[in-house]
Amino acid sequence: MYKAIIVDDEKWIMEGIKAGVEWGSYGFEVVGSAENGQDALTMMEQLRPDVVFTDIKMPLMNGLELIKTGRERFPNTLFVVLSAHAEFAYAQKALNYGTFGYCLKPFEVEEIHNMLKRLSDVLSARPQESVLPPSPELYEAICANETVLVKKIITRSEMNLHDKHKIQPLVIVVHGNKFSVISGTIKHLRFQMSPRRFGFLVYENETEALIHSLFSTNSKESLCSIGIGYALSDLSELSSSLEAASLASYGIFTTGKPGVFNAPPHTNPRIEEVLRNLSQAMEQKDRIQFSAAMNHARLQFRSGVFSIKDAYLIFTALMTLFYREGVSSSARVYEGYEELSYHYGDADAMIDYLMEHTLGYLSEEQPVLITEVSHKTIRKMLEFIHDNFTTEISIQSLSERFYLSPNYLCHLFKKEVGENFIEYISRLRIEYACKLLAQKDLPIKQIGEKCGFNDYFYFTRIFKRIVSQTPTQYRESISK
Repeated sequence: MYKAIIVDDEKWIMEGIKAGVEWGSYGFEVVGSAENGQDALTMMEQLRPDVVFTDIKMPLMNGLELIKTGRERFPNTLFVVLSAHAEFAYAQKALNYGTFGYCLKPFEVEEIHNMLKRLSDVLSARPQESVLPPSPELYEAICANETVLVKKIITRSEMNLHDKHKIQPLVIVVHGNKFSVISGTIKHLRFQMSPRRFGFLVYENETEALIHSLFSTNSKESLCSIGIGYALSDLSELSSSLEAASLASYGIFTTGKPGVFNAPPHTNPRIEEVLRNLSQAMEQKDRIQFSAAMNHARLQFRSGVFSIKDAYLIFTALMTLFYREGVSSSARVYEGYEELSYHYGDADAMIDYLMEHTLGYLSEEQPVLITEVSHKTIRKMLEFIHDNFTTEISIQSLSERFYLSPNYLCHLFKKEVGENFIEYISRLRIEYACKLLAQKDLPIKQIGEKCGFNDYFYFTRIFKRIVSQTPTQYRESISK
């Protein structure tokens, strides 16, 4: 049934229209009546009528003011003017405000029936729009945690909040600043958060349908990323759930791929380990530990374990360390996740930038061997190996990276370097292990793992073959 409100300061006219017109035959129900425009606006906020029949001359707020204000606040509501012959000029002016039509007093029932038929035809042809216009008022109220105002806005949209109808926030990241508005029966609220970010409130059981509708009415290229917050029945939790959805919506930045992403966990202990390793690497000017920590972080981003919050923590931590070390020329500051995301595009690009600038600060003098190698590809390969020898590197992975067949790569490597790949990388790892053994607080097993040896016994065997001592013996010898 379509909902109608009658506004007239003459009660006998209101009662006569309600009683004498066959509203139900045309799919209408009179859900309220008011004697002035102010009361009518309040009623419209609560009842969200499809049509308002209003008189012109009324106390407090007349019909023209009601139509003008009502059209601004409720653009989907239709207005019909109830006008006497003497007020026809006012009715004409009301039409300029965008009213649907007018009925002249004294009323003929047939005239009102014809009006209802026209109204029904127009309303039935409309897409069933279940969304209010974008509301900056709603977003501001959520951010300020003004629960009373948020509840008022949600109630105005006829979205009821209780255990059976939990509300779920979504955040959409788009290319440009426009996307097609959803039509259909999915009830939701929409608000703009920034030029490229839109927030939605939707019932939990309709979240998937809303996402499907978004992708149906927009191209995949225009919808970069969708973040889903926690479903809730308590509006006091809405701000934190929207923040979680916002973090999740940066999934395209962290993983490098568009898609739909669930809210990340509140805390992530893995980021603490990465930050600790980065701090130690900077303090000890250990480029190997730094590269290992950054490559580990890269994998965590790609797999969706780390969020944009973790990316911001890594970036700002390194910028702080740059300032502390006096390398201010390389330090940058970005205010917030969106600026970081906009500048780098994805976490891979951010990590590449950080590694390029930080490894230059941490770099030791290049081994003579690298500078003396004449073959350009092998020289590039050696530079890559020196930055990544603690990670899993194989002949196969190198052949794919540098576009050489495995057999030819092995032959060329031995010819240019003087030893085979396995011997070379083992020696680099053991040399790095010797450096770490000077640090008394690191267990030997952990040192082996940091150097790229997952098997403790294999690590000690290779160490003894190259150094002629076990790791324990070596540590004892340098501590004397």
